[in-house]
Amino acid sequence: MFSKILFPVDFSRRCEGVAVGVRMMALQFQAEITVLHVVEAASANSAYESLVAQARKKMDQLVARELRDCVVVPYFERGDPAQVILSYARNGHFDLIMMPTHGYGPFRRFLLGSVTAKILHDAACPVWTSTHLESSPATGKVGIRKVLGAVDFGPRSSVVLQLASEVTKKSHASLTAAHVVPISSPFMEGYWIQDWREEARRAVPEQLQALLPGGSLSAEIEVLEGSPAGALSDAAERLNIDLVVIGRHASDTGGKLGANAYAIITRSPCPVLSI
Repeated sequence: MFSKILFPVDFSRRCEGVAVGVRMMALQFQAEITVLHVVEAASANSAYESLVAQARKKMDQLVARELRDCVVVPYFERGDPAQVILSYARNGHFDLIMMPTHGYGPFRRFLLGSVTAKILHDAACPVWTSTHLESSPATGKVGIRKVLGAVDFGPRSSVVLQLASEVTKKSHASLTAAHVVPISSPFMEGYWIQDWREEARRAVPEQLQALLPGGSLSAEIEVLEGSPAGALSDAAERLNIDLVVIGRHASDTGGKLGANAYAIITRSPCPVLSI
């Protein structure tokens, strides 16, 4: 499923935190890792050579410390980071991009870094985004034991649960399939809203079971209420989920990053794999 992983790095502490997950995925799926560092295009030629020389040292240290036992191909490029990463992902036929969200602080925790946002917006392949890691997680906390596949019953829902099921099987993990039923607002009061919500809740388990791929592992079913980001974040915490799998391309935004996907990725207490 994942044979080629693209890991863009800027050698920040957050990238080092993601590296532990990259190594885990590469060993789990026997994948080759391309570690890509992009130097901003504004650098002069002399400055560029110096920056690349410094980056090579940092790259060697990162690979030796965090990506041992993996097949690693390092690359150094010059240009706009987001555009270079997207070009590599497309032309190199990568199966997965792994990178940090780069949010930090009480407020910026809910924001994506500009490069990450562009990758999520335009990449055709699945993208793994970490939680807001400042450093590498403890070795004992790395691993996929519980996967949460969340769908909105849109056109890509079956693809999301297929991917979640495949990751679950490969990782020998347990799978939970979930859907969030919206709660009523002050502008949506009345018995008909309550009746609709109750009917929706009753229908969700059967709809989720129908979307699960044939022959998949048995899955727990979660019917949640509230906003998608808040409800899924709470569920991930409550169920000790290690990986949330979602669709990020909303049909009403021309196949681009949807508002719900953005909010889920930034609020999730664990890594998110979006497709």
